[in-house]
Amino acid sequence: MLNLYSVFRTGCVAALVAALGLATLHSARAEESPPTPRELARAGRFDEARDAARTALAASPADAALGRLLQDVLLELGEREAAVAAVPAEAPAVVQAGLRARLLTGKDAVKALGAATKDDDAPMGFRLDLARAQLNAGNESAAEATVTSYLKQRPNDADALALLGAILAARGKDTAAREVLEQVLEATPGHALAAITLAQVLARGKTPAESRTVLEAALTSYPKHPTLLLALADDQVRMGELDAALVTLAPVLDLPTPKADVHARMAAVQRAKEAYPEAERCAAAALALVPEHTDALRTRGFVKLKRGDLDGAMDDYAIVLRLRPEWALIHADIALVHIVADRAEDAETSAEAAIKLDDNLIDAHLRLGQAMFLQGKGKQAKVSYEKVLKLDADNVAANRSLGYVLLDEGKPKNAIKHFQVVADADEKDSSSMRMIGRCELASGRVEEAVTAFREAVARDEKDGFAWFDLGKGLEKQEKWEEAITAYERAIAADPKLTHPHLYLAELYDEVQGEPEKALPHYKRYLELAGDDEGDVVKKRVEQLEKK
Repeated sequence: MLNLYSVFRTGCVAALVAALGLATLHSARAEESPPTPRELARAGRFDEARDAARTALAASPADAALGRLLQDVLLELGEREAAVAAVPAEAPAVVQAGLRARLLTGKDAVKALGAATKDDDAPMGFRLDLARAQLNAGNESAAEATVTSYLKQRPNDADALALLGAILAARGKDTAAREVLEQVLEATPGHALAAITLAQVLARGKTPAESRTVLEAALTSYPKHPTLLLALADDQVRMGELDAALVTLAPVLDLPTPKADVHARMAAVQRAKEAYPEAERCAAAALALVPEHTDALRTRGFVKLKRGDLDGAMDDYAIVLRLRPEWALIHADIALVHIVADRAEDAETSAEAAIKLDDNLIDAHLRLGQAMFLQGKGKQAKVSYEKVLKLDADNVAANRSLGYVLLDEGKPKNAIKHFQVVADADEKDSSSMRMIGRCELASGRVEEAVTAFREAVARDEKDGFAWFDLGKGLEKQEKWEEAITAYERAIAADPKLTHPHLYLAELYDEVQGEPEKALPHYKRYLELAGDDEGDVVKKRVEQLEKK
């Protein structure tokens, strides 16, 4: 599913504040009268919109649209308790019911809003709230039907059209979504929901330049709109522009938006940069403001996992799971902890739970594949990795893992193309070239294998395994002196490697006829391999020592 969490934050932001309002007034009209609460919300001036909406609502407590706007603004500011209390006591019962219902989450929100909208006196706007609740609950088809019914009566409603575009995008109907969203932005430049969703659709369609253009155009209308700035930061992260994302996020802390959310986003960016101390610091800043901030807890849990604190990571993930049991990504995170802890069956269970919630979650299928591979279920692992590649053909982790599965199945030629994807994605990755070399060697293509191994050591001269593999390839070519040099480089790169000593000893002993040079390598091999290895080697050491 398309990631619309930044727009539809269930339980944290009723969402779409940015989508509420009319087109920007002409400057002449702006001089005549102050901006309305809707216009202030559209511009991201949420604190001003809050005050203006309260003033207007005091005069018109039955105005459901104003009540909805005030709630959205308060939620956007992180003032949930105030949003709950914002239901006017003087409003009609159906309006009160609708305003309360839209603050619920999941199936509760769908049920309550469904009941409220059945009332003949229910304002039309609550139907859009119902559609959003249905989308948040994962029922895209019902959401589409609800918003389509609304549009029959109000065919030009920009908010409804933007919501329809978001629903179509969530259903994978990118072409239709793009048409609707472009229509909204043409009539209402700067519409945040439309701009953010269209940018995500374009990014998914491998048109990142167009995605960025859409966001920048919206920011031209509203340069200090926090939701749009957060979306731009997300786009920069998606494009690997992590430092730029941090620059974008920094000024958002000074805008009227929940500070904990911004700190949590910065923590996620630092995590992506592998700057784990900074990620932990940003997560702590978020948690100091909101102790159970799920995004911050997730980042902190990941940092603990990287430090090897599996119990600590699981503790944080367990809190997130309690707070957001329907968040597929946290189930995938827990599966990773189980994999690191060598609990493959538990990992399988968690990954399957994630897939049940979101069948298009790449991380979930990756974890399931890893869990299956650890259990020796190569065919099932292969299915999982192939599912990932259907969603993202260039996914590095899936290509690497599928390469291992195919090599394990005795299909080295098929494995090569997957390792090549990994090698092309990172010119410094030596392990992918090393695996290509092993596949070539397994296919009997010695010259091609040696070429791949040479490329591997050129990428990383400290890769001891690559030097070792190069030595084996050179032995196949009977290039004894070069093989000896490669084995020596392997030992120098990683003194704890075991088998380069054995291969080097055998080469000196059996090919070069220099047993005095072989003896110390035989001995070192036995030291590293331990008592369970090398009865033949032990006998050979005894023979050489007698000589």
